[in-house]
Amino acid sequence: MKRRYPRSNVNPATWAMLIAARQDTHPGTADEVMTKLHDAFCQLKAGTTDDDMFDRLASCINVGLVRAEQIDPVCVAPMVAARDALIRCDGIRGRHGRYGFDGPGLHAIVAGLEVYEEMLRNSTPQQMAEAAATSYHLTLRQAAAEQRATA
Repeated sequence: MKRRYPRSNVNPATWAMLIAARQDTHPGTADEVMTKLHDAFCQLKAGTTDDDMFDRLASCINVGLVRAEQIDPVCVAPMVAARDALIRCDGIRGRHGRYGFDGPGLHAIVAGLEVYEEMLRNSTPQQMAEAAATSYHLTLRQAAAEQRATA
């Protein structure tokens, strides 16, 4: 008598996606992400008024900060400095109508992007997605707290 194994109801592609999410980030993907981030940084340095460029860089730094906290305090300091530089950059936009950086902010963003790149290249997509989800929830919580404070 032939032994029959029960068929799984899980799509085999799901297994492949789960396994891929636990591998290191593909170098081509990391290159593409970093190119977009460096482009956003260059546009902000040049004084763009495009809020999407600011949001792109701010999202990266926020996700990087969450991921850095999961890795080591040594990684946190440059990400905090980059976040603070972006806060000042947004302040410059509010005062002058264009984004820009102060001198220390330029250096902080460069260092933050270097740390982010190392984290991106040496983390799995799953780890980065979890950091992004945490960052999103923290942003929602902060917005709700600010809304309560003004009410």
